[in-house]
Amino acid sequence: MRAPVSSKQPISRSLLLALSSLLLAACTTTGTGSISPAQTDSVWVQPTPQFRRKLLEQAERVPYIQRTEEMVEVIRFFVQARESAYDLLLGMAATSNSKVVGTALAALGETRDERLAPYVAALELRAEGGRQLQYERARCLVKLGDWAELPVLVSGLRDDELWYRALCAKALRDATHLSQGFDPDGDEEEREVAAQAWEAWLVARETDLY
Repeated sequence: MRAPVSSKQPISRSLLLALSSLLLAACTTTGTGSISPAQTDSVWVQPTPQFRRKLLEQAERVPYIQRTEEMVEVIRFFVQARESAYDLLLGMAATSNSKVVGTALAALGETRDERLAPYVAALELRAEGGRQLQYERARCLVKLGDWAELPVLVSGLRDDELWYRALCAKALRDATHLSQGFDPDGDEEEREVAAQAWEAWLVARETDLY
């Protein structure tokens, strides 16, 4: 996930619309009190209206969270909610608030549910987050078993910021069990040698695949 932001960010109009549409859907229930997948046109198991409200409450908190440990707790809540949170998380990832998008991508990746990969890959990132959100989506996809954006993580090894170099390096190591000797806090020349080794590995992998 992205580094915590120091100033409060208001909830964007697009996030409010996404949350409102989900809350509206909660009004349509079956006789058992749960949302009918057929009525919501969702491929995911739907939460009960009561639990949906809890999901929405957590989503509404995200733009205002300042403490890292609090953000970790929110992400853990979404992960533990499993399928019942997927529609909401995918909606959050499509908003224009970079903090909300980064949080949603982090939670989606931590589910390790490979079924989510094509939905995340199809997301159009509209938030202003630049390369950081591209890294986050790549990390999310790799955790979901889709390695198509490994080159994005390799490019992140050359990022000017230590935080992002470290996140990209960890994602690559976790996925491949390789490090190529890359130390995110190491000497620039040594980092470049390792980055080139990663690029060579990518070329070799493509050759093996095709």
